[in-house]
Amino acid sequence: MDTQAIQFGMMASLRTNNIIVDTLVCMLIPALFTALANSSTHFGTFVGVLRQYVGRRDSPSVVRKIETKQAFNTWGKVHDSDEHNHILQKAISIYLSQHLDLKDQSGRYELLESAAPDSSTDQDDDHSSEDSYNDWNAPDEKDQLKKLQVGALPPLNAWIQVEDQLCFKHEVVSDEGNPGKGQLPKQSTVTFYLSSTASNASERIDAFVERAYANYQELVLAKHKQDKARYLYIADSASNNNVIPLYKRYALGEDKTFHSLFFEEKESLLHLLDNFATKSGKFGIPGFPYKMGLLLHGPPGTGKTSLIKAIAQHTKRHIVNISLSKIKTNQELMDMMFDLKFGIQGEDLPIKLAFDNIVFVMEDVDCASNVVHARTSVTNDMSGAATTTTTDIESLDDAALSKALSDIIKSSGTNASKCESKDKLNLSGLLNVLDGVVDSPGRILIMTTNHPEKLDPALVRPGRVNKKLFLGHMTARQAQLMMEHYFKTALDPKQRLTVDEAFGSRSVSPAQVEQLCAEYDDVGDALAALTNL
Repeated sequence: MDTQAIQFGMMASLRTNNIIVDTLVCMLIPALFTALANSSTHFGTFVGVLRQYVGRRDSPSVVRKIETKQAFNTWGKVHDSDEHNHILQKAISIYLSQHLDLKDQSGRYELLESAAPDSSTDQDDDHSSEDSYNDWNAPDEKDQLKKLQVGALPPLNAWIQVEDQLCFKHEVVSDEGNPGKGQLPKQSTVTFYLSSTASNASERIDAFVERAYANYQELVLAKHKQDKARYLYIADSASNNNVIPLYKRYALGEDKTFHSLFFEEKESLLHLLDNFATKSGKFGIPGFPYKMGLLLHGPPGTGKTSLIKAIAQHTKRHIVNISLSKIKTNQELMDMMFDLKFGIQGEDLPIKLAFDNIVFVMEDVDCASNVVHARTSVTNDMSGAATTTTTDIESLDDAALSKALSDIIKSSGTNASKCESKDKLNLSGLLNVLDGVVDSPGRILIMTTNHPEKLDPALVRPGRVNKKLFLGHMTARQAQLMMEHYFKTALDPKQRLTVDEAFGSRSVSPAQVEQLCAEYDDVGDALAALTNL
């Protein structure tokens, strides 16, 4: 029987069923043992006597512990997605702060998640996304503090009675090892002990833990119910070592809609999106693939990014940015596109979304990765190694040509084996994600490029891309509609003629016209500036 068991036995032996007395006993016994251990050279004899005394008692204590290891590196806490005990500990801490009366007792304060969100923000389903974002996710310090409350908790490393015949101890042990290994994360072990000597000790402890966890579940559900915002998710490149990749997310506004976009195929695109949302038209035919791929192409400033935001707003979806330049393997791409788990800093569990909640976006795919480029008979998509073009080879003499070919073969063989072992991202892996065996019903994927001619035809063939949209420079009619929208007035014939003349001699992008509308308060001033572009 060790010292801790003796302490539990003494607590059981001295139980009086008086809350105050029993609490004092739970606090004094560990302190007594600590003092004896530090001052007495005959502590072993003392323990032996206690063993004989406690051994005669038949009121054994039941102890349960909840243990988790915390690790901290330069960026903060390191999370292990397979270990969730920290959530249970958090639930117990919040429950204790709500129900434990520490009047006239020592304790400590912690800032915990608010168990009672502001009732003014607890609205029905038509509570706006913008208001919800301000309540729970805005970077404003005042709004962040609304999410927290001061909680009174038991002292560390000391037993305290939290309920009738139920004691609790919060123990923290820091790992001070690893001398000279400053790059390793600092670790500590956090353990919650629950002890009871009641006849139904196990049931009593289990019931306490279940109540605490149920209380925490209600808190989390209330928070998520309030959050109606849509987000842009971007993978955090500093979290490559996490089992579940971490993402940064940013709230999306509701301002950019199709009402402020003006392009040739606007109506046909809206018709396609509405059919997709309602599973009508072609999407209502059994066997027709229920997923959508869009390719947006055109020069810079023609509204590709604005159209993406408008599509997300129209379909009420989040945006997940897929940056091919940051993805190293086919498996990594597969996980990002199909696991749909998004670890967020500050969230205990990854956010789980569905295909019909997301618009996947691959922007500037021709610049992000070479794997999307059109294949030729000379370049080898498998290795990604440096290759020699036909023109270069023709200019070499026989000796140089022989050496060049030898280097290519050697490099190809070496790198091919490495790529195979590391599953390096390639076009085949990308095509498999877009249109492979694994189904993705309800998925919307948008790719953008300034140079569609560089893309491999297999990437944009029908079946993978439902619609190709060219977003070019504005026509005079589109510019007139945009100016009428922003200035909230109809252009008279003379003003429309001014726009026609301005567009007759130059190419103007939507971004330029939108900038003029934002810069001037009077439509006449904007038209004058338009003619001087």
